[in-house]
Amino acid sequence: MGETTAPDEAAQIRAACAGDHAAFEVLVHQHLRHVRTFVALRAPVPQLIDEIAHETFVFAFRNLGLFTPGTSLRAWLRAIASNLLRAEVQRHAREHAGQLKYAERIAAKESVSPAAPDRSGPEVEALDECVRRLPPAMRQLLQLKYGDSMESDAIARIMNRTAAWVRTTLFRLRQSLRACVESRLSLSAGGPS
Repeated sequence: MGETTAPDEAAQIRAACAGDHAAFEVLVHQHLRHVRTFVALRAPVPQLIDEIAHETFVFAFRNLGLFTPGTSLRAWLRAIASNLLRAEVQRHAREHAGQLKYAERIAAKESVSPAAPDRSGPEVEALDECVRRLPPAMRQLLQLKYGDSMESDAIARIMNRTAAWVRTTLFRLRQSLRACVESRLSLSAGGPS
């Protein structure tokens, strides 16, 4: 019929349910390769393999009390991984659709808006180049914050993230852009014209 849990594994599960972290660690070691392989065969990008595998075991640890004793832990872990992967793919699709809509809005806005005021100078050029090199989601974040003057909570809802993620990412982006601009300016000052 279906897979079942081996008696020694059942003892590990009972111990892990009772709070024994070492017992859960043994279960992770027993099933990690299988979960990673399961995810790898279904993930649209390799970067998701470790992330989904990790999240699978985090979810399993937090919800081990929901596991039905006598059934297959491996099958339960596969179901968790499958659900997490499906949610991540759906989130990515929503994000991609949002980026396309954003790009369309920007293109439409630029095609009908009056000429922007003269923004010239090496600092502005360096900043523009650094921003152009950012991934689309990061450019969207900058536009929402600085172009549209939105608050972190509103941006978080639009980007399907947390407000803390928005604030942290903006902080890191500002640091990254500052370093990029300084690097470009020092290259243009010291390099050949």
